[in-house]
Amino acid sequence: MSESNGQTESFSAVESHSSPQNSQLEAENHQGVTELKSSLQKIKNQSLLKLIGLVIVSSFILFLMTFFGGKELQKRRSYAKENKPLQSSPYQNEQKPLLKQQLVKTRECPECDLQQAKLKQVNLREAYLWKANLMQADLRESYLERADLRGANLTEADLTYGLLQGTNLGYAKLLKAKLAYADLSQANLWQANLQESELLNANLEAADLRGANLEKGNLSSANLSNANLMKTQLERANLENVNLTQANLEQANLRNTLLLNTNLTEANLYQADLGDARLINAILQGANLQEARLWVTQLERANLEGINLKQAKLGYANLKYANLKNANLTDAILEGVNLENADLTEANLEGAKLERANLLGAYLAGANLKEANLAGADLRGAYLKGANLRSAYLQGANLRGANLKGASLRGTNLRDADLKGATLPNGKIAP
Repeated sequence: MSESNGQTESFSAVESHSSPQNSQLEAENHQGVTELKSSLQKIKNQSLLKLIGLVIVSSFILFLMTFFGGKELQKRRSYAKENKPLQSSPYQNEQKPLLKQQLVKTRECPECDLQQAKLKQVNLREAYLWKANLMQADLRESYLERADLRGANLTEADLTYGLLQGTNLGYAKLLKAKLAYADLSQANLWQANLQESELLNANLEAADLRGANLEKGNLSSANLSNANLMKTQLERANLENVNLTQANLEQANLRNTLLLNTNLTEANLYQADLGDARLINAILQGANLQEARLWVTQLERANLEGINLKQAKLGYANLKYANLKNANLTDAILEGVNLENADLTEANLEGAKLERANLLGAYLAGANLKEANLAGADLRGAYLKGANLRSAYLQGANLRGANLKGASLRGTNLRDADLKGATLPNGKIAP
């Protein structure tokens, strides 16, 4: 018992001796952990503050960009609407004379800003001006033969009397540009925008205008002979006295276009849209108007001799006094058309649809009207001597005073037709 008490006392002594050391170590460890946690918390707080600050700064920069960018966008939109030039900065104004000098010296200035530049009579032959800004520039009497102006902005530019033979103006913007008396022969104007442009007396012989937009343009007295105008927009354009001899106008849009006294000799107007166009006194001799749309078109006194109007749509068109000698009108739609006093000598009207057409006094000597539909047509006083009317449909037609001497009427439907006073095929006058 004494031995066990002695051992217990010795253990207690050891324990009491080691316990202050352990407490100290535990305290130190606890303090270290606390300091480490504190340090980590500080680092975390600092990182969080930096992140918050970065977010605030980024948001502020984004706000400024949006605010000023929006103003700039609004400004540009207003400019686009008003079509007015933006005011150049002082730096840009200082640069323009240098750019002009560079252009004149090297003839190379792609994407240059030469807005409102004074370049009258300047020699820019074969110059490289790709996508250059020449808006409202003064280029009167300038020399631009074979220059590269693809995609250039020439809106409201003045190119009066300019020399642009063989110049590349593909995709160029020439809205309201002044090109009166300019020489654009053999120029490339593919897909160019020439809306409301002034091309009075301009020379566009053999020019490539495929897909170009000439809506509301003034081309009065211009030369477009042999020009390629395939799929060109010419709606409401002024083509008075224009020379379009042998021009290609396939699938072109000529709706509401003025073609007074226009020369379209041997022009290709295949599938062209001439609805409501005015072709008064126009010359269309030998032209191809196959499948063309000529609804309500004004063709009074037009020269259409030898023209190809096969399957053309001429419903309610005005062809009064028109010359259609030897014209091909096979399967053409001529419903309600006005052919009063028109000359259709030896014209081919086989299968044509002439319901309710006005053929009063029309001259149809030797014309081919085989299987044509003339139901309700007005043929009073018409001259049909030697005409082929086999299997034609003339039900309800008015043939009073018409001359049918020598005409072929085999299989012709004359039910309810009025033949009073008409000269019949045998030469006798109908009662």
